[in-house]
Order: sequence, then structure tokens, then C-alpha cells
Amino acid sequence: MAKKKLLIAAVVVGALAAILMALYAQQMNKEKQELIGETVAVVKAARNIPAGTPLTQDLVTTDQVPRKFLPPNPIMKDDLGIYLDTPLAVNVTEGSMILTSDFSVAEISRDLSGKIPADERALSIPVDAISGVSGLLTPGDRIDILGTFPVSSKEELIPDASGGGSVGYVTMTLLQNVTLLAVGQQLSSVGANQDGRRANYSTVTLSVTVDEAELLTIAQTRGKLMLLLRNREDIKTVAVSKRTLKEVLQELEVLQVEREKRRVKRKKRPTKPTKPTGPVFDSGNK
Repeated sequence: MAKKKLLIAAVVVGALAAILMALYAQQMNKEKQELIGETVAVVKAARNIPAGTPLTQDLVTTDQVPRKFLPPNPIMKDDLGIYLDTPLAVNVTEGSMILTSDFSVAEISRDLSGKIPADERALSIPVDAISGVSGLLTPGDRIDILGTFPVSSKEELIPDASGGGSVGYVTMTLLQNVTLLAVGQQLSSVGANQDGRRANYSTVTLSVTVDEAELLTIAQTRGKLMLLLRNREDIKTVAVSKRTLKEVLQELEVLQVEREKRRVKRKKRPTKPTKPTGPVFDSGNK
């Protein structure tokens, strides 16, 4: 009788453990889905594709990727038909997402309106040689936008260098990870700056939301905008902060120390030797 009771107790405990494990797995899966967020089907290269090769169905595969981790202008599964039989302008490595900017003909987008993501707008802003990164920007690049504005609060003013009145400015990051749709009238990165000379443009066209367009429009009336070019693989955003001219002058020594630490860290970073195992593909912007 005692053995029978122990057996029943073991079965009950086992059933409860199985239920608890199932509930735990369900909760973990829910938290994982919330962390990943919405996923979308994108087109990837099924194998290495050399530049100049027309895109065909056998060269691609599809994969679900979290929307928050997408690079600019990926080809969605539903849009694959638009790009089939179109030659690629760059080498694409196996497993890489194929982007609209990888193609050799600007006509693939028909016109500028075809390059604008849903729910965003194209906004052109003026730039000069300094704010426009010395003419080295190309369509498809991603940038951050800084704004510098005058301030009049007494605690933020410093004496003018000329000995006159006091001046004060504040600089802050207005937008991050913004995609360039066009540079001047250039809609494609194909052939851009191939001769090494600086491009000639006085405007860049951004892909922004309506709210962001309003922010940049009003910002231009009160201050100066500066563009910061990002690494193509860098899609991270950082906490928005602002610095006044007075704070910058007070923190110069700290900034120099931090810069030296980064330099030393990069110098000590080990490099991994590469051993080519076959044809070498230049993956372009991958």
C-alpha cells in the first residue's frame, strides 16, 4: 500500500513538473518574441554571387529577420519579382541580405518616390563642404544629424574671444541612423566617386517621417546642421544628449583622455589572419 502511494505521489509530482516546465517554456518563448519584435521575410544570397550576375530564383533564399535589425533598403520576399533578371553591381556573399542598392541600374526604383519606405517622406536639406562630409557621401549611406543653436542663458555663456559680449551655443543629436535617398541629383551609389574626386553637391535627400521632417525644418531656421557618416554595419542608436560650448571647453581634458584610451584599445586589439579558401568576393556594402 505504501509503495502504491509513493508511486501515485511520484506520478503527481512528475505531472506537476511537466506542467511547470511547459509554462516556463511558454513564458520564455513569449519574452523572446517580445525582445525580438516583429520579423519580416527578406531575400538573402543562397551562394556567392559575382558582380554583373543577373539575379535568378536559384541564387536566392528567404529568411525571417527582426524588423529592428534590418539594414537600409533590404529586398523583401514579396518584392523579389521586381529584381529578378537584373544584374548586380557588387559581389554578394552567401547568407548576406540583398539590398536595392546592390543593383547596377537606378531604374530599378523607377524614380525617387520608388525608393521611399512606406510611412516616410523624402526631405532635401542644404549642405556645404564641411556639413556634407567633404563631398564623400553616396546614396544608401546612413548618417546622424547634429544641430547647433545659440543660447542666451547666463550660466551657459562665455566671454567672446574679441573681448566684446558673451556667447553661448548648444549642440545636440537630432536624428540617428538616417538613410540618404539621394546626394544632389544622384539616386544610385553605382559609379559614385570611382575616380577618387570629390562629388559636387549642395543638397542631400533624407528618408524621414513627417515628425522628423518637421523637426529638421524648424531646426534649420534657428541653427546649423552637421552630418555624421556611419559605418555601413553600424545601426545602433545611443541616448540623446546635448553639450553647451561652456561644457565642451570645461571637458576638453576628459575628452582627450577618453580618446587616448580608445586609441590604445584599438592598437591592442588582435587581428585574425585570413586564409583564402577559394574565389575572393568583395562584398561591397555587406
